[in-house]
Amino acid sequence: MRNNRILKAAVALFTVFTLSGCSSASVDTLLTPPKLSEEQSAVYDALLKSVGRDISLQYPKSGDYRSAFVFANIDDEPDNEAIVFYEKAAKAQDDGNIRVNIIDKRDGKWTSVYDHSGMGTEIDRVLFSSIGENSDVNVIIGYTLLSGEKDVRVYSYENGMLFPEYSDSYSTMFVSDLERDGKNELVLVRPNNHHKKASVGLISADSDGRISETSNVALNESTTDFVNIASGYVGSDTPAVFIDGLSGGKLTTEIIYSVNGQLRNPLYLGESAMIEQTVRQAGYPCTDIDLDGIIEIPTQTLFPGYTEAAPGAKLYSTEWNVLDNYSIAKKHSSYYNIAEGYCFILPSRWDGGVVTAKRDSVTGEIIFCKYKIDLDNSTTELMRITTATAEETPALLDEGYMLVKSNNNTNYLVKCPDISDEPLILTGTEISNSFFLLAK
Repeated sequence: MRNNRILKAAVALFTVFTLSGCSSASVDTLLTPPKLSEEQSAVYDALLKSVGRDISLQYPKSGDYRSAFVFANIDDEPDNEAIVFYEKAAKAQDDGNIRVNIIDKRDGKWTSVYDHSGMGTEIDRVLFSSIGENSDVNVIIGYTLLSGEKDVRVYSYENGMLFPEYSDSYSTMFVSDLERDGKNELVLVRPNNHHKKASVGLISADSDGRISETSNVALNESTTDFVNIASGYVGSDTPAVFIDGLSGGKLTTEIIYSVNGQLRNPLYLGESAMIEQTVRQAGYPCTDIDLDGIIEIPTQTLFPGYTEAAPGAKLYSTEWNVLDNYSIAKKHSSYYNIAEGYCFILPSRWDGGVVTAKRDSVTGEIIFCKYKIDLDNSTTELMRITTATAEETPALLDEGYMLVKSNNNTNYLVKCPDISDEPLILTGTEISNSFFLLAK
């Protein structure tokens, strides 16, 4: 496994490109529709009986619900209703929009009770949640329009009918209790477009059930695309949304949270340059790297000794930063290996330029060495990390490696030299506590 990394990386890269959607073929032409369950078949029969057979089912493209048949309890009855998304084949006979059919079980039999004309040509995502003061569940559907823009509709469901209560454009959306009052709000992240500037809107309902935007905060105007949204905490008790956006080909992060019902974006406050402190290359999303509930923002700095190295030979330390008292503060330094799926957080006694990293030219292993003057003089090895299959692992254990973590058929191992008088040598517990696997 160690000697085949380059070949495997090339194969993986080819696989990414062949599966990433660069082809002009659509998903609908590449995939066979999934076989329906018995319950779905009964719902489908009820749909056909109501709207006819000249239809095609439509599947949400993102989110937790990816089926054309979504089951949820959206009324005050104990049983679920079925929400089915479809499109009429003869579009010229209607408005051409995606349609939403509500199918309920009446006297033990699935029956279509309502048919609704939605918006656009695709379903982006579906959410179910009570919003604000509402006690009833709202049906939240994101539509993709013919222009490629997205529009959300928030519905109430009463007396067997869907009633649109709110509509707006968005780039991504989710529900969250940013107010910390036990009630969810709809959070809309909006892109720059000809209608309005990039922003985040907080959508809630008052005691009379009226749904509206209750707060809004601007986002970086130079952002061209939102590539990652993470929910977590600022500090120990402030829920927040972390938005990674592309700007000039680089990633930046903005942090959104609520204070007394009003959204705040402390990294983007007019002339504030704090957002510039989050700039890094694409592919490094913010995440809760140490699993403590607090989201960290990655940035990169060179390991000691690489200032004059050729660009392809440089090794970088990934710094993990947090918002602390309205400033960006470093929380951890690490070696972050996205390709092999792990992050090793450098212990505090390794920080501050006392340790550098090298790559073994033969095995590809990452080696940590005590830093002295320059790379050539940094020869005291402190630890090395390798990955191996289950079949390769026994031989490495015989060579003195220690198994730290496992993920499916990949084992992560380290080896430390036996130098009793070197204070920078780590204990097994330190290594294990500093080693994190990346979510797949």
